[in-house]
Amino acid sequence: MSLKDSLLNKLETQTEYWSKQIDSLRAQADEKMAKAKDEQAEAQIQEDFAKRIQQLEDNVESARQKMGELRESGEDRLSDLKKRIEEWLPSNTN
Repeated sequence: MSLKDSLLNKLETQTEYWSKQIDSLRAQADEKMAKAKDEQAEAQIQEDFAKRIQQLEDNVESARQKMGELRESGEDRLSDLKKRIEEWLPSNTN
């Protein structure tokens, strides 16, 4: 597997993981909303989960941008992109 393919694979794997986390958080939020006792509790749940979901959605978008940059890059830029991607990704995927 080439360096470019390896980096794309890491980004795709991480993006899939984040997407699953988003789905899980949405399900958790729905469950908690169903159990909320009042509008204030619902608002707090929405706020808490919205922040976490937004952060993950931002990560997914950044990963997609990096994948696009990586696909368009030549061999001369791969080592720089590799360093930037590996610094950006959570350590458990490196």
